[in-house]
Amino acid sequence: MAGLIVYIIFGLIPIFKAFQVRRDPMKSRNLRKMKALQPDAELPPGIQKFYFVNYLITGILWMLTGVIGWLFGMNPTYIMLALSIIAGFALFIAKWRIMGAVPKWPLVVSALAVVLLVVILYWEYKGSEVIALDETLSIRGDYGTEMSYQAIDSVLVVNSLPNIKYCENGYSILGYKKGRFRLKDGTDARFYLLGKKAPYLKMYTKFGLILVNRKTPEETGQLIEELKEKIGNKMVNL
Repeated sequence: MAGLIVYIIFGLIPIFKAFQVRRDPMKSRNLRKMKALQPDAELPPGIQKFYFVNYLITGILWMLTGVIGWLFGMNPTYIMLALSIIAGFALFIAKWRIMGAVPKWPLVVSALAVVLLVVILYWEYKGSEVIALDETLSIRGDYGTEMSYQAIDSVLVVNSLPNIKYCENGYSILGYKKGRFRLKDGTDARFYLLGKKAPYLKMYTKFGLILVNRKTPEETGQLIEELKEKIGNKMVNL
């Protein structure tokens, strides 16, 4: 809830600024600079309306990030990057429609946001792994954890996942799931799914239900064998 309030506050500031600019264009720092450079020149037609739209979209962007993150428990970084791409194209269209000009910076920002999002997701996926160490099971990457084998009560190998009601804190992208989810039966579970195909390990631990797998079924099969050596008869359905 605190995060939602912060994003709403940051969203309200540019929205307030938008309506200031709508009444008085000199409330925009960019327009003041433009006027200072050419005091006798008229402002380009539509520029005031464009900056009104600019501030408005920025405020809505921040508020949507907070609301979506709060409702779906998603990481706001990914939401902001995705919405920045949409906002960049929206501003491009706005300036083109309002001023008849084709601005380059929204396209540049959108392109950079796309590249940054792809890079973050790639490195996050690349750095995610499940490793059976000597004393602990290490789940590395975003929303990762590490636990001793004594903390594991039992492990089931399953070919299907429980039905999910919503995401509390995490994300689900193209079948990859990470973070804490509320299940249909009302219980919570943590997911560290690095691959889209079964099998999955359904782990009952002192920290709650955890579902994990590796990036391929073959790698998950190897993890099963590694865990059998560490926890023995706690692998209950093999």
